Amino acid sequence: MEKHQKILIITYYWPPAGGIAVKRWLSLSNEFAQLNAEVHVLTLDRDSAEYHTIDDHLLHSVDSRIHVHRISAWNPFHMTKRLFKKHIPPQGFASKKKAESGVNLLTKLRSNLFIPDPRKTWNSRSVRKALKIIDAHGIDALITTSPPHSVQLIGRQVARKRNINWIADFRDPWTDIFYYDQLGHSFFSRKVDAKFERQVLSEATAISTVSWGLKSLLEDKVPSRNPADFHVIPNGIDGEIVSSKLPDSSKIFRMVYTGMLTNLYEIEPFLCAIQQYNSAEDDRLIVFDFYGSIPPFYQEVLQNDYSFMHFHGNRSMDEIPRIQESADGLFLVGPKDYTSGHIPGKLFEYLRASRPIFYLGDEGSDVVRILEETHSGELFDRNESKKFPALLAETMKGQVVVGEVQQRKAVLSAYLRTNQAKKFLALADTLGVK
Repeated sequence: MEKHQKILIITYYWPPAGGIAVKRWLSLSNEFAQLNAEVHVLTLDRDSAEYHTIDDHLLHSVDSRIHVHRISAWNPFHMTKRLFKKHIPPQGFASKKKAESGVNLLTKLRSNLFIPDPRKTWNSRSVRKALKIIDAHGIDALITTSPPHSVQLIGRQVARKRNINWIADFRDPWTDIFYYDQLGHSFFSRKVDAKFERQVLSEATAISTVSWGLKSLLEDKVPSRNPADFHVIPNGIDGEIVSSKLPDSSKIFRMVYTGMLTNLYEIEPFLCAIQQYNSAEDDRLIVFDFYGSIPPFYQEVLQNDYSFMHFHGNRSMDEIPRIQESADGLFLVGPKDYTSGHIPGKLFEYLRASRPIFYLGDEGSDVVRILEETHSGELFDRNESKKFPALLAETMKGQVVVGEVQQRKAVLSAYLRTNQAKKFLALADTLGVK
């Protein structure tokens, strides 16, 4: 890069945090450094943060040229885990029974005392630290990424105090997230939350999102704003794209899913199709290997109902690529009630692995857009589950087409993380100072 850009990224999730939440900005930050940008990351001390998963191996993957600034803050989760152990919401807002699906006490307290979320307790210290970093290093652009969406309020406060270009990056919806109605907001807290959201969308110099559907969703909240201020920069592919796996004569077809799974994802129609396929197939059977986190009660249900499912627990991010590459097919799904603009981050891991993708979702979603563009998989439309068995049998007989493989690699180059980083730096470079 001709210009030595200076970027400050504020993110709650940073190594040793694990999982998909950390991946976008860990990868982009490393790419920024490779492109000779001066990168500063402001995040929390490990003991002050609340992470769903820990992956210490990721600490070694941070480029040594990145300046990481950590601050300490009160972690409300430490107290709530001691005082309200019985009221901790289940992972992914999964519910054992319909009778238990009501909002629990802790969730109600969380949604009405901590707006927009309990992770906001580091905000005031973060604002002060960010201002010091900007002044000391002559930062050109500020990037805040959410969720948690309280991070965007840090960006708002900093931008009000300094004349700096601010990009608000959204990896998920804010007040439209699929489980928002399960959070027990009062009328007042909903109004305050929506006000914060509009302020961020109105005041940020530019808004970046991970999908076209999310871009449209956010645009509609500030209709007076220039649509050119909204930018889609999807998540990207880390590393080199693996060669496609040629069909073999194995009697077993390994379907692999990596990530989080709850009963809200409602994958049973797809599993029933596998069950029907296996009962009719003599030559090749499908086994389903799951790597990731799942509520114990839901794992027990699936194990009892589907004997071809095998659960292997959480694995480090270092192991995931090898697991995906060893698969014959990769299963992709999101929560049933998610928006059409939701693109699971693991889609790009799957694209890199170059294995056929079996996507349980909806026609018209951004995932289908990418699958069709890259010739990478097949949609199993939730609205047409009766067709699943026949579609599965047809997909299993598909062959690798050389021409499509070559075309696919050319299209995938646009999603390489290096190219995503270049787009962000170009965006930061071209923004006009407010």
